[in-house]
Amino acid sequence: MTPKRIGDLLDRIGCLGHACDLDLLLFFYRHPQAFLNSERLAVYAGYDLPQVVRSLETLMTAGILRQSPDSTRPARLYVLRRGSGTLGGSLASLLRIATTREGRLAVIRALKQRQPPGLSDGDDPEPVANGRTVPRTLEEPHA
Repeated sequence: MTPKRIGDLLDRIGCLGHACDLDLLLFFYRHPQAFLNSERLAVYAGYDLPQVVRSLETLMTAGILRQSPDSTRPARLYVLRRGSGTLGGSLASLLRIATTREGRLAVIRALKQRQPPGLSDGDDPEPVANGRTVPRTLEEPHA
């Protein structure tokens, strides 16, 4: 898949702007109904909690994901919306690409290239082979 094709898919989808958005989308694609709290989701996805909250909001605003309205419990039921064409077309194509390691990395590169200059900071997590992210470190571990 070419970077241009991936960029075209991202343009058509319109809501994905961060690697965490993509990783949460992939998580819920694999687990279309998940009952968990945001903290646990952050651990599973490998991002900090504020970024996970922003990405959840992005996916819910776009109508891709919904959560249970019960505010009395810390855990929520998250449901990937498969009906009404939500996962049709461009989003389904992007998911097919991103389910492979190489495809996921290509989509993340495309997302980073789309960020306006000055918005990507050096502390942005880098993806690793197991699908999780780890922050960059500048220091070598002490022996």
